[in-house]
Amino acid sequence: MVLFTSCASTRGASSTGRAAGLHPDEVFTVTEADIARETLQINRALKGQWTYSGPSVDVSGKNVLAGIGKPIAKGKLKKKLKNAYKTLRLDKVKPQFSFDEDGTCAINLLGVNLKGTYNYNPSQEKVTFKWHGIPLTARLKRDGKKKLHLTFDADKLLKLFSLASKVSDSSALKALSFLMDNYDDVMVGFELKK
Repeated sequence: MVLFTSCASTRGASSTGRAAGLHPDEVFTVTEADIARETLQINRALKGQWTYSGPSVDVSGKNVLAGIGKPIAKGKLKKKLKNAYKTLRLDKVKPQFSFDEDGTCAINLLGVNLKGTYNYNPSQEKVTFKWHGIPLTARLKRDGKKKLHLTFDADKLLKLFSLASKVSDSSALKALSFLMDNYDDVMVGFELKK
């Protein structure tokens, strides 16, 4: 018992002695260079051109869709989304997203090229795009090295389409409007391949 107490107090003193020599600013200082290095490393993982290969659906929230019915709901919604995308001819003129290490990006959607910037946070699986000063947030999940799932809240996906072009065709708007009317906890978008 005495030996244990003696070791414990020695360990405590030694630990305190080492910590006393360190200043908190020395340990936790993060410079702009550190942030730039980390951002560059994160952006390298996304670097390249990613092409549409199909619709992507993600269910969030705690409603009935997120429970037992989640796989069934996702499958049905994915099928509806695929039909909507066919109306928009995305199966013919495939959207492309390009990411560069420096935080710039480009999208080719509905024959329109948009150039902007992006900020990716892999721990939150969140990406924020900025085109013409307009921010647009999405979920970005990596699926191996050659596949991404880029999904948006339904209203933000419609905003993306409206940024890319004036989707005035009523059948195209109708094809996508079902998203806004029926699904709250669902994110929809694109499966992309390198």
